Amino acid sequence: MITIAAVDKILALAGNDTRIVAGHGPLGNKDMLVIARSRVEKLKTAGKSALEAVAQKPFADVDAAWGQGVINSDQFVQIVYLTL
Repeated sequence: MITIAAVDKILALAGNDTRIVAGHGPLGNKDMLVIARSRVEKLKTAGKSALEAVAQKPFADVDAAWGQGVINSDQFVQIVYLTL
Protein backbone atom coordinates (compact mmCIF):
# COMPACT_ATOMS: atom_id res chain seq x y z
CA MET A 1 0.00 0.00 0.00
CA ILE A 2 1.62 3.24 -1.14
CA THR A 3 0.06 5.12 1.76
CA ILE A 4 1.82 2.83 4.22
CA ALA A 5 5.18 3.31 2.49
CA ALA A 6 4.81 7.08 2.76
CA VAL A 7 3.48 7.01 6.29
CA ASP A 8 6.22 4.60 7.45
CA LYS A 9 8.74 7.41 7.08
CA ILE A 10 6.63 9.74 9.19
CA LEU A 11 5.71 7.07 11.73
CA ALA A 12 9.38 6.43 12.39
CA LEU A 13 9.23 9.73 14.26
CA ALA A 14 6.20 8.65 16.31
CA GLY A 15 6.43 6.78 19.59
CA ASN A 16 4.11 4.00 20.69
CA ASP A 17 1.95 6.50 22.58
CA THR A 18 1.76 9.02 19.73
CA ARG A 19 -1.78 9.78 18.61
CA ILE A 20 -2.32 10.16 14.87
CA VAL A 21 -4.86 12.83 13.93
CA ALA A 22 -6.24 12.06 10.48
CA GLY A 23 -7.90 14.63 8.25
CA HIS A 24 -11.05 12.56 8.62
CA GLY A 25 -12.20 10.04 11.19
CA PRO A 26 -11.16 9.34 14.76
CA LEU A 27 -7.71 9.29 16.34
CA GLY A 28 -5.58 6.39 15.19
CA ASN A 29 -2.25 4.90 16.11
CA LYS A 30 0.75 3.67 14.21
CA ASP A 31 -0.58 0.11 13.86
CA MET A 32 -3.95 0.98 12.32
CA LEU A 33 -2.84 1.04 8.67
CA VAL A 34 -0.78 -2.11 9.01
CA ILE A 35 -3.69 -3.98 10.59
CA ALA A 36 -6.08 -2.73 7.92
CA ARG A 37 -3.74 -3.75 5.11
CA SER A 38 -3.12 -7.17 6.58
CA ARG A 39 -6.79 -8.02 6.96
CA VAL A 40 -7.83 -6.82 3.52
CA GLU A 41 -4.75 -8.25 1.82
CA LYS A 42 -5.63 -11.69 3.22
CA LEU A 43 -9.07 -11.48 1.60
CA LYS A 44 -7.73 -10.21 -1.71
CA THR A 45 -5.06 -12.92 -1.81
CA ALA A 46 -7.81 -15.48 -1.19
CA GLY A 47 -9.46 -14.29 -4.41
CA LYS A 48 -12.23 -12.16 -2.94
CA SER A 49 -13.47 -9.20 -4.99
CA ALA A 50 -13.65 -5.77 -3.36
CA LEU A 51 -17.37 -6.21 -2.68
CA GLU A 52 -16.82 -9.70 -1.29
CA ALA A 53 -14.13 -8.28 0.99
CA VAL A 54 -16.59 -5.66 2.22
CA ALA A 55 -19.18 -8.38 2.87
CA GLN A 56 -16.67 -10.25 5.06
CA LYS A 57 -16.64 -7.27 7.48
CA PRO A 58 -12.89 -7.50 8.27
CA PHE A 59 -13.12 -4.53 10.63
CA ALA A 60 -16.22 -5.65 12.56
CA ASP A 61 -14.28 -5.84 15.83
CA VAL A 62 -12.92 -2.29 15.46
CA ASP A 63 -15.82 -0.66 13.65
CA ALA A 64 -16.94 1.22 16.76
CA ALA A 65 -13.57 3.00 16.83
CA TRP A 66 -12.60 3.11 13.14
CA GLY A 67 -15.92 3.31 11.33
CA GLN A 68 -17.39 6.47 12.80
CA GLY A 69 -15.68 9.09 10.66
CA VAL A 70 -16.42 10.57 7.27
CA ILE A 71 -15.34 7.26 5.71
CA ASN A 72 -17.34 4.33 7.04
CA SER A 73 -15.98 0.82 7.51
CA ASP A 74 -17.28 -0.51 4.18
CA GLN A 75 -15.70 2.39 2.30
CA PHE A 76 -12.42 1.92 4.16
CA VAL A 77 -12.28 -1.75 3.15
CA GLN A 78 -12.75 -0.74 -0.49
CA ILE A 79 -10.09 1.96 -0.31
CA VAL A 80 -7.56 -0.41 1.23
CA TYR A 81 -8.47 -3.15 -1.26
CA LEU A 82 -7.97 -0.87 -4.26
CA THR A 83 -4.56 0.29 -3.05
CA LEU A 84 -3.18 -3.24 -2.77
